[in-house]
Amino acid sequence: MQVETDTSILGIVRSEKRMRETADHKIQDWQRQIRKGDCFRKSTADGLEIYGEVLREYETDCMKNFRLCRCYSLACPEGETGSVHVSTIGNLIDRRTFESVKRKLIKGWKLALSMLKAEGYL
Repeated sequence: MQVETDTSILGIVRSEKRMRETADHKIQDWQRQIRKGDCFRKSTADGLEIYGEVLREYETDCMKNFRLCRCYSLACPEGETGSVHVSTIGNLIDRRTFESVKRKLIKGWKLALSMLKAEGYL
């Protein structure tokens, strides 16, 4: 992960544009075809597996390679909605696999909470 700082709005906008263009050049042909309803898996640099579903595509040029998604992981088992750049998607998965992983993450999270409550931590 790279973090950049700047003291001006113009500098921040330029930096964001540069990073978006760099990511756009990494897109593979199959990633460009990702559409609403597709499910996917992606991994972070530290090994976190993220499973997501595409909720919609953006129509503006600057967001054309982003998709609005709902993603689930051990770090966020109840899911989180946000924009995902298609170049970061590792592979597409079928809906059945996605739903299975999603159910398991939520079930595990609820079990962990109930155990913490039983032990008096919550």
